[in-house]
Amino acid sequence: MYNYTPWTVAGYEERRRAKIAAERAEPRMATPVISFLGPSGLEGFKRGLPREEQPVTVPLEFLDAMEVREKVFVDEQGVPIENEFDREDPRSCHWVAYASVRKIIQHEEKDKDGNVIVPRKSETRCTPIGTIRLVPFPHWDPHPTKGAKYWGGLTEEEIAGQKVEKPVKTDIRYFVDRKTSFHDGQEPYVKLGRLAVIPEYRGGRVASLLVKTALKWMCENPNRFDPSVKAKGLERLCAIDGKPPLWMGLVCVHAQEKVVEVWKRWGFEIDEEMGIWHEEGIPHVGMFQRLDFGEKPILLKQDRIPQEISPPSSTIF
Repeated sequence: MYNYTPWTVAGYEERRRAKIAAERAEPRMATPVISFLGPSGLEGFKRGLPREEQPVTVPLEFLDAMEVREKVFVDEQGVPIENEFDREDPRSCHWVAYASVRKIIQHEEKDKDGNVIVPRKSETRCTPIGTIRLVPFPHWDPHPTKGAKYWGGLTEEEIAGQKVEKPVKTDIRYFVDRKTSFHDGQEPYVKLGRLAVIPEYRGGRVASLLVKTALKWMCENPNRFDPSVKAKGLERLCAIDGKPPLWMGLVCVHAQEKVVEVWKRWGFEIDEEMGIWHEEGIPHVGMFQRLDFGEKPILLKQDRIPQEISPPSSTIF
């Protein structure tokens, strides 16, 4: 028979209560809530300035998205803050993941007789923890050049003032790009990127939830970015092959090389022909996925989007 002395029992109970108190004091996260922001123009947004200095014309969702992106890409990965916001942001779709976190703001206090004299108080705060961006077609720039090093969207050669050959654009920004393993150089595609989750919430499927939400939205809104022929002056393009450019499910990702395996779990494949290039000093590769939604109107095929994906916490997600 074990002989528990009063000291041992008291010590165990004290440690148990201390552990419970510590756990209660830690932030607790429920299932994240996803907020959507469509193309909004971002009128008045000031690149590189803190959110409290931004004008009221800038949607709060975008400020929250930038808060996450700056924590991950600027503070953690060293991307120049002036390069994090680009000309794609105003015309893109953004999703932001929020966590409702319950945190103890006042601990319970008791008198010497064990009576509660100060009750414990807690509050729930909604904080942005992750984001992702969808860039529609047509794109400003062609596919990245193999081996090139880009800073703020420009190659080091362009920054140095050297002439770099690029596809000739029409006045409505459509152009014939170079062919890759998955892209014929002409088919419209959308680009998914700026996926970021702040460090303390990684490994909890936040990135997976963001990617699945964006893919699901694309399948449910397949005509969102298809152009109006007359409104956008596409008669000239239609005269070439008799039909306007329509999005048929092709999705591109410029993935950081170290998280390629995670993107593969979400259905993307490496485009070998695109090669490797650097953006803000970070090696990237091109990846594609074609969403199979059949005839328009499009319904999501649930088996096309993985439902149980938990990216390893060792990644930036």
